[in-house]
Amino acid sequence: MKPETEQAYRKLAEHFYATRLGGQPPTPKKLADALKAAAGDYRPAYFRRLRNALEFDQHDKGFGEAALRVAAVKNPVTAPGSTAEVKAKRAAVKRVTDADEARMLKHLIAKKDKDTYYVVQLIAATGARPAELKNMAIEGGRVTIRGAKKSHDGQRGADRVIVLAPGQNTLIANAIAHMPNVDLSKVKDRLRAAGQALWPQRKALPSMYSWRHQMGSDLKASGLSRVEVAYIMGHQSTESVDRYGNARTARKGAMCPRADKAADMSHVRELHKQPPGTA
Repeated sequence: MKPETEQAYRKLAEHFYATRLGGQPPTPKKLADALKAAAGDYRPAYFRRLRNALEFDQHDKGFGEAALRVAAVKNPVTAPGSTAEVKAKRAAVKRVTDADEARMLKHLIAKKDKDTYYVVQLIAATGARPAELKNMAIEGGRVTIRGAKKSHDGQRGADRVIVLAPGQNTLIANAIAHMPNVDLSKVKDRLRAAGQALWPQRKALPSMYSWRHQMGSDLKASGLSRVEVAYIMGHQSTESVDRYGNARTARKGAMCPRADKAADMSHVRELHKQPPGTA
């Protein structure tokens, strides 16, 4: 497990103890009961992450019985026969206009929030997943990104080498150099707080993934092949391209990265159903 994951798990666990146990000692039974009672407040994916965090933290502290008890907890909301309502997903923003991006960056500069500023700039320039931001290197205008979602026998989350759009080298080099100092969980919260301050009337606010989706849109309208788009986005199948962005929401004149000339794109499988030569 990566150090940053361990740190995030510890923070999740400590927050759970403080908010869900009312100051009581986290005994095996109390932990399991509190986790079950809180299930309705979380999306299933977050419930799994929280359970993993509690299991890790208890095991890390030497409480093996509690770790096993937590690991055995099944989500009562998604259990067979359950009539409980699954918490709805928070509305996702998949488009970031030039105006909104400029306003956000100006706000972050005014707040002297260098961490969030660099994160937004880095995803906007590369389309990388948030989890990949600490696994990047740059040499000249070539950025190497180590994939963060390698699973299914290596069929997802490929490594890639991309070439930045002109004029971005210095900014992105500075952003990559700054990433080891960044706590992405805090950036997530600060980005949402910034969105609430800028657009209090909006129900859906931009997240780190919003800029990745926008990159998907811009790439689809760039004229690049589906294989190259998939490669830049870190997909190992052109089928995955359909899940990110829409050419109709691409920004006019958007600057997009390209795959490095020496990039090996042979691993990108062409599984989309559209006929050859179509976008």
